[in-house]
Amino acid sequence: MRDYKTVWTMVARMRARRLGPNPRTFAIITERYVSAGKADRAIKVFLSMHEHGCHQDLNSFNTILDVLCKSRRVEMAYKLFKVFRGRFKADSVSYNIIANGWCLIKRTPKALEVLKEMVERGLNPSLATYNLMLKGYFRAGQINEAWEFFLQMKKRKCDIDVVTYTTLVLCKKDSVENALLAFEEMLMKGYVPNSTTYNVIIRGLCHAGDMERGMEFFEKMEADECEPNVQTYNVMIRYFCDSGEIEKGLSLFEKMGNGTCLPNLDTYNILISSMFVRKKSDDLLVAGKLLIEMVDRGFLPRKFTFNRVLNGLLLTGNQDFAKEILRLQSKCGRLPRQFKL
Repeated sequence: MRDYKTVWTMVARMRARRLGPNPRTFAIITERYVSAGKADRAIKVFLSMHEHGCHQDLNSFNTILDVLCKSRRVEMAYKLFKVFRGRFKADSVSYNIIANGWCLIKRTPKALEVLKEMVERGLNPSLATYNLMLKGYFRAGQINEAWEFFLQMKKRKCDIDVVTYTTLVLCKKDSVENALLAFEEMLMKGYVPNSTTYNVIIRGLCHAGDMERGMEFFEKMEADECEPNVQTYNVMIRYFCDSGEIEKGLSLFEKMGNGTCLPNLDTYNILISSMFVRKKSDDLLVAGKLLIEMVDRGFLPRKFTFNRVLNGLLLTGNQDFAKEILRLQSKCGRLPRQFKL
């Protein structure tokens, strides 16, 4: 949205025809202004809503705070919050938005100040409040603080859910064994891990070189009816290929094609790159086939990928297949000037 004059003309027409505007209309307009770097203008729009027949309320107040915080204009959002929190009777959602904003820019002490004020005003922090603080510590790299905060949650007998434990696993991802302890406690408490939880554990195990246990958790995912997603497959395929077990990576790739989880651009790039490690003619033929399949599925390879596969095929004596790749490259508009069909 760049033609703001047209937007306001439409708003005037909506009002003339009694079709609005409504709070959703202004939420869209303010979001567009903030995205365009005009946060001051977005606030003016919020403050002038009543002039267009749409009175501000707590929901619209929370909306403008959320838009500002998510765009990292947290200082601006906090100033607005302090001015109008009394008028709109700020609720726990309002405080959570501001606290999360501070966490997004890694200023967790400010977030804690907001939560302290929240309690002083008689509002009870929710599980969402505690989880956003836990994520804030993790985002800021304050792992020890995150762990202490979690222990305080348990001490105060706060409700803990799968989001809490998944965040804790993320906090402990640099220590696989500690992450596994958090994972086991999560299971003991009766919480069902989600794909994010599993992916962190699997990535940690693979990074530590324990591919066997990583695969065990991959299979456990399926057994727990938590379908591995494309990120899960990509992690396993990447680490199998990096450890020289390319056939296992290809086997997982074939499983993707036969199931409900289809490969994405990263999947193809990982596998195509791995085909050059052993410098075998057969591997480069596989790279060519993957490239063709990649295009057939609607992905556009980079010129570098085309050239790499093409050069590899030519160097290993696969001229006929190289010509096929060259034609495909031309069709995709990735044909280098030095090549002619």
